[in-house]
Amino acid sequence: MLMDVPERALRRTVPDLVARYGPLTLADLPTPVRALPELAATWELGALHVKDDALTSSVYGGTKIRALEWLLGSARSEGRKSVVTVGPWGSHHAVATATCAQQAGLDCRLVLFPQPDGPEVVWARAHLPALASCTWCSWLGFPLHLLAARWRRLGGTRPFSIAAGGTSPLGVLGAAEGALEVAHAIRAGEMPRPDDVLVAAGSCGTAAGLLLGFGLAGPPFPRVVAVRVTSRAVARPGRVYSLARKASQLVAAAGGPKPLGLPELVWVDDLAGAGYGHPTDVGRAVVETGRDVAGLDLETTYTAKALALPHLRRLMDRRVLFWNTWAGPPGAAFHGPAGP
Repeated sequence: MLMDVPERALRRTVPDLVARYGPLTLADLPTPVRALPELAATWELGALHVKDDALTSSVYGGTKIRALEWLLGSARSEGRKSVVTVGPWGSHHAVATATCAQQAGLDCRLVLFPQPDGPEVVWARAHLPALASCTWCSWLGFPLHLLAARWRRLGGTRPFSIAAGGTSPLGVLGAAEGALEVAHAIRAGEMPRPDDVLVAAGSCGTAAGLLLGFGLAGPPFPRVVAVRVTSRAVARPGRVYSLARKASQLVAAAGGPKPLGLPELVWVDDLAGAGYGHPTDVGRAVVETGRDVAGLDLETTYTAKALALPHLRRLMDRRVLFWNTWAGPPGAAFHGPAGP
């Protein structure tokens, strides 16, 4: 079991992972866990804590930074000079990848497909061209633009390809490290053991990493409650399990341990509303309540849809750890009282 190392446990206890993939140090870890008793009372939960991955980095936070440590490190280890990734027009993954690639000395190319208009899209169109080579596609043109972007050289090499959301077996190791941080904090008496770990499920990498990380830490396991926020073609339970298994195989191939089982995955399929990027009324209410009651900064695409669960009383009286996956660029305001 990996239980005694609070920071980057996989790197410290499975050194061959570092030798194989050369992960970078981009994040300030471990990220804090804090109690939200006022929100717990408001939503009638037994307890509510937040694992605040908004604070992974002062440059650009969010859980994506954990995955990018491994992915950009692997790109450099392979001798690549550039990376290419995809996402919707207002993709925080795209902004995080471009920002972190610049820190790592890598060129970046982005292929971006449509999403509903909103503040994220406005911000991205204004700021992304300074960070990366951007192609803003229609759905019709997206496949050919993506194929060309992956094959054309950038910075002297063919770019290292990063999947949407940074979601791949290698990227999953970043979120697994986060779960190991929580397991250590529980065993050290720094936080209570949650009944449920609540997370938004878009490309499913974070949910898969939580399954793997808690599995590596060993029982007793919390449930991982994943709330779908995008199309069922992308976000589905089978994909979560597949990613967790493949990431586990990477660890085992590097001489690391196998999980001692996996937590139960509770899949919530009815809170995505009209689809990715479309706010919901309950999500807007969550943004307002989180801000007004606890100063919790949320947005309506991912985190507010995940925290819509308490409004539906599904986790009533349970101890919940909310995984805050989102952070925007410093100073960028992506929501107001009504949400984007």
